[in-house]
Amino acid sequence: MTTTKGELFDILKSVRIVPFLLITACYVTWGFTNDIIGVTVSAFEHIFNLNALEGTYVNIANALGYFTLSIPAAVYMMRYTYKSGVLFSLGIYALGIAMLLPAKYHGEFYGFLMAYYMMTCGTAALETCCHPLVYHMGDERRGIFRLNLAQTFNSLGAVVGMYVATAFVKKGLSPMPIEQRIQLPKAQADVLKTHDLNVVTEPYMYIAAALLVLIVLIRVTKMPAAYDERSSKGPLTAFRELLHVKNYRNGLMAEFFYIGAQICCLTFITTYTRMVLTAEDMFAADVEMMVSKVNLIAIMTFATMRLVCTLIILYVKPGRLLIMMGAIALMTTVGAIVFNDRNGIWCLIITCGAMSMMFPTIYGMALRGMDSNIKYASAGLTMTVSAGAVFPTLQATVIDMNISFLGLSAVNLSFIVPMICFIIVTVYGHTGYVRHNITHDYVS
Repeated sequence: MTTTKGELFDILKSVRIVPFLLITACYVTWGFTNDIIGVTVSAFEHIFNLNALEGTYVNIANALGYFTLSIPAAVYMMRYTYKSGVLFSLGIYALGIAMLLPAKYHGEFYGFLMAYYMMTCGTAALETCCHPLVYHMGDERRGIFRLNLAQTFNSLGAVVGMYVATAFVKKGLSPMPIEQRIQLPKAQADVLKTHDLNVVTEPYMYIAAALLVLIVLIRVTKMPAAYDERSSKGPLTAFRELLHVKNYRNGLMAEFFYIGAQICCLTFITTYTRMVLTAEDMFAADVEMMVSKVNLIAIMTFATMRLVCTLIILYVKPGRLLIMMGAIALMTTVGAIVFNDRNGIWCLIITCGAMSMMFPTIYGMALRGMDSNIKYASAGLTMTVSAGAVFPTLQATVIDMNISFLGLSAVNLSFIVPMICFIIVTVYGHTGYVRHNITHDYVS
């Protein structure tokens, strides 16, 4: 497929710029929130002296949030409109951030946990509403292109979130280790806790301000009404119909495995980098500095390649590009398994770039032919984010087993988990390409 200059102009002209920019601004906000959360969890472990299990509670709350509100958001959109759904979601998101204030006042971890759960409910609902809206902001044949373009803004938010987490939150927190915190007098410990909680929560206040501005602007902006059908159809009926569509079933599975691979790679690249650099006898402080740099490079590679692939997808069929990037991610993940030096680190950075276009491309391919069920289809695809609580746990289990094979460490071997995920994604790219461009059969 080739796109001429005239066709490109028509594509851009068909998108209503102001509504599109307002919705993509929503992508920036949840990209920021999702990326700063890793530093937040690490800070809570020190502030509240959490054990390993308690440290995972925020991630579990995130997964539960995506399970809780994705379908209700779809029901809300079915009865009202995309625009109403977006406003409803932004309100829930802002409420979650507002809950940080009483949590900070009381200084209890479980108050923060409830706040993060509510915030994730808001971002889950927002994703459920925004993705199909962006998909329908123009010719459906270019829906995948628009999803990739919008997700580029999400990556921008992730990069900003990573920068804020590294440059402000990490540096602003007290470096005092847990052992010393425990021994402090209560009054002094409370002052230290208050200081650190202020540092952790401050970035969210700026996001809350941005959400309020977006609520006002979206409220007064007319959104595209095409395909915005209202219906009283229930979720059970809709999902019964959806699960009879093979294209959607396969897309749902591919998205679930992709999310697992993404979270695994972005989470355990730090563990991998730390292992490699420690083996080089580098000083601990230098190791941690390099780990932060590698993490930032990985996120920036992810964001840059998402933009590059968004442009490529104008000229290459989405399924074919998914096959190509899936194959690259598969090969570089194998490289991370077999290498024991910095070559493995570079393999994982390349993997981050290759997987950048997978989420919106799989999402868009799975939405094809959904017609009146597209809002519920979006909810199901958004719920796959809960895979972030499954596959990292599997990979962590392999690492904790501390086994070795043919000279490969448990950390190396653990990347078999995302490798398997990328196989599933690549296979979906092939079947989706055949279905969408050769047989044109979205059902069987």
